[in-house]
Amino acid sequence: MKRFLSVFLPRWPIERRTMRSGRVRPPGDGQKPRNEEPLVLVSTTDNGQRITALNRAAGALGFSPGMALADARAIHPALKVAHADLQGDERALIRLALWCQCFSPFTRPDFPDGVSLDITGCAHLFGGEAALVDTLARKLDGFGLTARLALAPTIGGAWALARHAPADKLILTRESLHKHIAPLPVCALRLEQKTVEAMEKLGLKHVGDLIGRPRAPLAARFGPFALRRLDEALGHEEESFRPLNPPHLHTAHCRFAEPIVTQEAIEIAIQRLARDLCAMLEKAGKGARRMELRLFRVDGWFEALPLATSTATRDAGHLAQLLGERLERITDRAGFGFEAASLTALAVENLAMRQEDLSDDPQSGRTGDIAPLLDRLVNRFGAQNVTRAAPYASFLPERASHSIPVLRKVSDHDWQAHLRHIQDGAAFARPLFLFPVPEPVTTLAGVPDGPPSRFEWRRVAHRVVRAEGPERIAPEWWRAPFGASRKTRDYFRVEDDTGRRFWLFRDGLYERDEEAPRWFLHGVFA
Repeated sequence: MKRFLSVFLPRWPIERRTMRSGRVRPPGDGQKPRNEEPLVLVSTTDNGQRITALNRAAGALGFSPGMALADARAIHPALKVAHADLQGDERALIRLALWCQCFSPFTRPDFPDGVSLDITGCAHLFGGEAALVDTLARKLDGFGLTARLALAPTIGGAWALARHAPADKLILTRESLHKHIAPLPVCALRLEQKTVEAMEKLGLKHVGDLIGRPRAPLAARFGPFALRRLDEALGHEEESFRPLNPPHLHTAHCRFAEPIVTQEAIEIAIQRLARDLCAMLEKAGKGARRMELRLFRVDGWFEALPLATSTATRDAGHLAQLLGERLERITDRAGFGFEAASLTALAVENLAMRQEDLSDDPQSGRTGDIAPLLDRLVNRFGAQNVTRAAPYASFLPERASHSIPVLRKVSDHDWQAHLRHIQDGAAFARPLFLFPVPEPVTTLAGVPDGPPSRFEWRRVAHRVVRAEGPERIAPEWWRAPFGASRKTRDYFRVEDDTGRRFWLFRDGLYERDEEAPRWFLHGVFA
């Protein structure tokens, strides 16, 4: 039988600020704070600043979430106010859900103020369901958190009872579920606020008012979603539980006889994990794109090192080297040591077998492969600081390509086909070196529409002996409202008397534009 535990934190945004830097503390590391002064958290909305969370003292004054801050200060001028950190609350709730994996491997955050656990088959490890609930409640109390817990055979039932049942801790069987859910308000079914208000206007204030009524009129008035939530809460319809970390097929584990602390010992463990994981991937014909190394501490917490590669790989040496370069980020947080480790491939792709070189040199088969170099650069400078060029659908040369992170998954591009397309099939050559911003030049032309016979660039004069063109590129009229130029460009490939070749263009046409056209140098040929 499925068993789900829902943890509701009624004052989570307030009380989580007592946890060091938003991180979970070991049990007994601190006592629950005494909130003697009224304190509220506020966020800015279109209607001004509104209360999003409050402590018990503020609640005793009659304040509630959604109340205007100005009204609250008019009632109590000495009210303490702090700005809400919604993103920080979500991150801390995710960390709390990860910590709850010491009770079950399947946990998830219930934003904005709860955590759900699938404890099916786990209760006997803690001496039964009652002992598990008591242990979790005691640890959360040691963290300084007020928690309400409900254990039920359905996800919706546990969620509703944790938030609306009169008891702070409740353990129900399937036989008693109906009796305890019926008195709860209809908002306990996880419905939208407008649906709840519509039901209350019709006198349907409790879940029991919906049970046994004809379903067709209810579905016609409130939609099928309301009936599905009711069936899920009562166990008449299955509801899938999506854990925060679903099980992965490609995971390598290892446990240590004694806790390890030194970086050398951790590197040896990483090498072993990388070999085991790559052996799994090779047998499955896969290559890893995203991985995560987890080092589990003896106090129940763990440190995680995510890793991503530019291409799919199952090179154990390469992965071990990348992870070893990042160990300095966590070696100072080893505490009393790590007792276990795991390496998981979070994202994999098909990777065909490749014939290795017969040479004894392990690097001989990697000639021309820059993926390991890109991965090391990303590992050192960050994913957003190492980019590659990708084609872009634009006829303007400076917009015909754009930079993307090397870790982004893109299909292989045919650059030759891209160039033929943007040049309308012409065999004109583009320079290898293109300036990001065209540089102005001073020119002297024999005829207005022809190539220049002389030009001056960076205070150096050049006499043109050969010229080819023009290659006319029309403006992108749809970008004109955003500041793009409306002028037509005529590009010329020119060569000076010293053999240097340049890519010049005239911005504008003599017979069309009111202003005289200007000349720019856009690139240099090799």
